[in-house]
Amino acid sequence: MDAKEQIIENLKTWFKKTNVIKYDKDIGLRCREKALEVLRDGKTEKEVYIVSFKTESDIEYNENGEIISLLEGMYCFAYFHAETLELLYIHKKIGYIEIDGSY
Repeated sequence: MDAKEQIIENLKTWFKKTNVIKYDKDIGLRCREKALEVLRDGKTEKEVYIVSFKTESDIEYNENGEIISLLEGMYCFAYFHAETLELLYIHKKIGYIEIDGSY
């Protein structure tokens, strides 16, 4: 298993373990090539892999099967340390999710 496949498996395991967010399986998880990035503190540069995904949309239907509420999923980016392949954090539109699942 190469690094990208291992990272995606690690993220799937994290999703199951924390149950904080669910990703849209139709869109899937996409791992980019490793790159030197400035982390969220604004000064630390590390080689990281970034996995992009979209959270599941929340759709509610009435008794006639008509949509009454639609909350569109958002795009998120999971940052993994390139050497250890460990999850550092998940960046989303409204902040960050820590590895323990807290916001």
